Amino acid sequence: MFNNCKEDKFYQMLLKSAEIVNKSAVELKNSLECLEKKELQVKKTSELENIGDELVRTLIKELNDAFITPIDREDIYEIIKEMDNILDLINSLAHRFIMFEITESTEELKELCNMLVQATQELVILMSELKLHGCKSKDINKKIINISKIESESDKIFRKTVQQLLKYEENPIIIMKWKEIYQILEDTVDNCEKVANIVERVVIKNV
Repeated sequence: MFNNCKEDKFYQMLLKSAEIVNKSAVELKNSLECLEKKELQVKKTSELENIGDELVRTLIKELNDAFITPIDREDIYEIIKEMDNILDLINSLAHRFIMFEITESTEELKELCNMLVQATQELVILMSELKLHGCKSKDINKKIINISKIESESDKIFRKTVQQLLKYEENPIIIMKWKEIYQILEDTVDNCEKVANIVERVVIKNV
């Protein structure tokens, strides 16, 4: 088991980042049930984005000060930056609800949000596994595959949803609004897979 305390702080920060990402995704999902309070939800996702930004700054300082890191510095940085991008996208999506005056969700949006929550939950599990066992974990590949499967399923839902939107909606403004919302959400799930792919590359380098 990986238990070097000096190096473990980096894995701990990656796990903390994943937990913030998951919390933000859950906040986004919950907001769909009460979009009349979307200003309050934006405040929550913005606060989580700020916490994520501060964590990135802390990690960069720790990387600069560290003599030894458990994995390459650039890999640690890339992982947390991609998770920070997820926070940015979630907050951006929450702001779209205000900009586009969205007052009611669609079932498709709820379904895609559920996929995002699942993907971020898997990121927490993945980072926890990395923290507990390092790159020698025998279960990391399974967790990476889980995230890839979620992304693939969300991509199918996204394509079908946009196809139906273009087929049945006649108002070009409504099409523009919802297509952008669905696209940002799909990009957010894609970023979850990007994180998993970086971890996969790291594991291959360090086995």
